[in-house]
Amino acid sequence: MSRELIAEQLKIAMGLHSPTVGMVTVSSAIDKRMRICEIDSDNEYLMRIRTNPDEMKALTEAVIIPETWFFREHEPYKYVLKYFHEQNPAQRLNILSIPCSTGEEPYSIAMMLMDNNIQDTRYHIDAVDIADKNINKARIGIYGKNSFRSEDLRFMHRHFKKEKGKELFAISDKVKQKVDFHCENVLSDSFSLALKRYDIIFCRNLLIYFDRETQHKMLSTLEKMLAPKGILILGHAETVQYSDDSLVPAVDSKSYVYVKKSNLEKALKPQHKNPRGSLTDNRKHTRPIKLVARPFSNVKRENESAKKDISITANEQLGIAFELANEGRLDEALEICTRYIENNDSSRAFYLSGVIYDTKGDSNKAYKMLHKAIYLDPENLEALIHLSLIAEQRGDHDEAMRLKNRAQRVQERRKV
Repeated sequence: MSRELIAEQLKIAMGLHSPTVGMVTVSSAIDKRMRICEIDSDNEYLMRIRTNPDEMKALTEAVIIPETWFFREHEPYKYVLKYFHEQNPAQRLNILSIPCSTGEEPYSIAMMLMDNNIQDTRYHIDAVDIADKNINKARIGIYGKNSFRSEDLRFMHRHFKKEKGKELFAISDKVKQKVDFHCENVLSDSFSLALKRYDIIFCRNLLIYFDRETQHKMLSTLEKMLAPKGILILGHAETVQYSDDSLVPAVDSKSYVYVKKSNLEKALKPQHKNPRGSLTDNRKHTRPIKLVARPFSNVKRENESAKKDISITANEQLGIAFELANEGRLDEALEICTRYIENNDSSRAFYLSGVIYDTKGDSNKAYKMLHKAIYLDPENLEALIHLSLIAEQRGDHDEAMRLKNRAQRVQERRKV
């Protein structure tokens, strides 16, 4: 019972919905902090966090697992650049990245604007995270290879310097000067930026960790902070499920951008919402099922005539790709996946492509494809497990363990 009460304190402190993160993760963080504090009793530790704000903060940081990289998903950045070009050149735009984790997102925004010759005087970037350790790392600005997972890495040569004798890269001072970092809790009544108005707010993959009540509180706060003509960028999994009546999709966006309902120029009209909702529903029903014996066996076999039928649906085409892969016809299966991915953001297609590349011995492409799979569907258990195995083979034991822990949390949620 004490563990549940400790989890409740985490909810009060940071809005964390423990069932979403997984009680295994929460318990592991509690055990770690209890060892450090030399406390054996759950009840005693509960009293400690209730009376010691510093320990409560330490527990919060132990629970948080940063999962970010530079230029994660390019579409939102492209939209922001488009948005800049639509504004009055004399206007100064305020930008907020929350949660900023270890700084990859706000620094990506700064690099994009610099690379497109947007003058310093046209923008200001604030970045907020609840964890001191994340903010400290962001301010130092030194990153390992895990922070560089996007396909186009040319920005590294322009903005980073490799540390001598290490696989670490230091971001330039010029970029660092573009971002102001703040260690704060956005849900706190004392949040210092609550009264500031932002033209662009990045808030990706935060709402998924909150319960419904906290989601509404968070969205209400963001809506108040958003300028009348501003844009709010949510995470992929949050786009439809957590939309609020006062915030609606931008009519000219495919990158999870929301605007105020009162913004008549960009607000998507209610009657146009169905296609976007239908897309989400379709994705919900096309998640991969659990692997058993064969790595590509998540669909029923199709007859040969179906393979030649050009009128079959996209999902059926992907099903045929799984079947071909099971038959050892990897190149044919990969060709179908490649065509499918050109028109569909499909976790299943990226997952299958990753497994095929791994089978063919190309672990680098496999790694990229599987990462895309779990970005599109964080609950893709098979992709998480396969990716952890590749990380283990590469000798990246910390990454492998992190992925295994994520997979375990997914399994826990599926049991509920």
